[in-house]
Amino acid sequence: MIRRHSFLISVCLVSSWFLTLLVYQPGLSGPFLFDDFPNLQKIGALGPIENWELFRAYLSSGFAGPTGRPISLASFLLDANDWPADPAPFKHTNLLIHLLVGVVLFPTIRKLLTAIGRSPREADWTALIATTLWLLNPFLVSTTLYVVQRMTQLAALFAVLGIWGYLQGRLWLPMRPYLGYAMLSLSVGLGTALAVFSKENGALLPLLILTMEFALRFHWRNPGPDWRWKAVFLGLPTVVILAYLATYLPNATHPLDTRNFTIAQRLLTEPRILWDYLFHLLIPHIQTRGLYQDGITLSTSFISPWITLPSILGIMVLIIGGWLTRKISPLLSLAIFFFLGGHLLESTAPPLELYFEHRNYLPAIFLFLPIAAGIMQLRNHVKPALVAFVALTLSGSYAMATWQAARLWGDENQLMLVWAETNPRSPRAQNSAARAWLHLGQPERAIAHLEQALRDMPDSSLLTSNYLSFKAHVGMLSTEELTQGAERLRRQPFDAQMLMALKYLVEVLNARGPLPEHTAIMMALLAGIRDDLQGRVPVAHRYTYYLQGLLLSGQGDSAEAYRYLS
Repeated sequence: MIRRHSFLISVCLVSSWFLTLLVYQPGLSGPFLFDDFPNLQKIGALGPIENWELFRAYLSSGFAGPTGRPISLASFLLDANDWPADPAPFKHTNLLIHLLVGVVLFPTIRKLLTAIGRSPREADWTALIATTLWLLNPFLVSTTLYVVQRMTQLAALFAVLGIWGYLQGRLWLPMRPYLGYAMLSLSVGLGTALAVFSKENGALLPLLILTMEFALRFHWRNPGPDWRWKAVFLGLPTVVILAYLATYLPNATHPLDTRNFTIAQRLLTEPRILWDYLFHLLIPHIQTRGLYQDGITLSTSFISPWITLPSILGIMVLIIGGWLTRKISPLLSLAIFFFLGGHLLESTAPPLELYFEHRNYLPAIFLFLPIAAGIMQLRNHVKPALVAFVALTLSGSYAMATWQAARLWGDENQLMLVWAETNPRSPRAQNSAARAWLHLGQPERAIAHLEQALRDMPDSSLLTSNYLSFKAHVGMLSTEELTQGAERLRRQPFDAQMLMALKYLVEVLNARGPLPEHTAIMMALLAGIRDDLQGRVPVAHRYTYYLQGLLLSGQGDSAEAYRYLS
């Protein structure tokens, strides 16, 4: 019976991995997107990376976070050592990493379940269902097929490995305490370090382990580590994170130079977003919000919009429910606290963008545990065949939605048009849809799309700058229109994304041999943007000089161009 059980579990595991590979196939032909370009083009910034000096320079070029994320940057060299590159190998590697996280997640969940007294057989099946639902979840498609989010994947991989090692060390404590504490310390210390140098939210690993200890407190079969070890390895890092978050609170109502919200507004808005995350994670969707979330309605008070207060109260109910269910339903408590703890850095005070689907990749690893355990409990009431049917139906619905979502991700133009329809108040989504129409050979429709978007969102500097770029691209940009557009841009709120549109406009003007008056308007506009910001946005301060130099260089004025570029 034991051999038969082990064989059956092995077959089911391999089947879930194979099914994951299968449903993701349509998306592997998709393009690079959005943040892929600024992060990956560093691969070829100094030419092909073919020696140690270039490798070291590349690893130190990271700018996506305070650590530079060198482990993630190094992993991209598995797929290319020069730029531009083919996106397909990057996406294949991302998919393999997604599978690897699933491979590690199964024994981690199994070890956790046996550590709280579940039988090996029950632990096997529960871990299988929970891992499969995570692997096939359609809400994670955007993490797996969005190349730059390998950073998120690697941080999650090292965090899960750290949790596995922690559980193993905890198991050894009663019998071999020295080995147990060595394993605990190595798993937390090394796991956190590797995760952080992949992406900074890996710093949450000690906190997440602390949530496990708290949620499962009444159910551990063996005593845990000494409180002094917990204080140093788990408590101290958690206090540091909480102190870091607290630094944002004194200026919570002050405007941010690079965002259209304050910290206070972000804190009010994020509970609504957390409920949206949970909805999409638990209910399979073919079409999600995608990458462009700059059109989200801000919560400016507890009643504006009205859903703000119920969302906050709902999160409080979740927290209280997690506390109260620790004795009777520890896996539900774990799912709640681990999910909320996993969002502590990216969904609270730091002034990051409001919404990204990939932020759920690690917080969701235990989210399906209570569902899987509930399915297993059905054995006490119905025939095993019906239990299998429920598990297969739920997994199948996730797989089907993931396959459909992957198909969409494999078609760049269709993806951009769908995102524009899904996010009508997102300037980025509307701009990307216009570019899709341009790629499809319909420039008139692209310009008409931007004109309509500008009527709907007249304050968007991103849309204004792209409208000017598109008009120049098709040779329809008049001096009067450029003048009016420049005046609008000076009045509109600054959007860092518009800088790339202005670069495109400069390149198009250079390619067409700009009129002297066009050059004068652009030089004045770029200087005006710089003066308006008064150095508050360093990237804009540098980039406007760069674009002025680029404009003059394209017209053969090398001496003046050199002055601006310097």
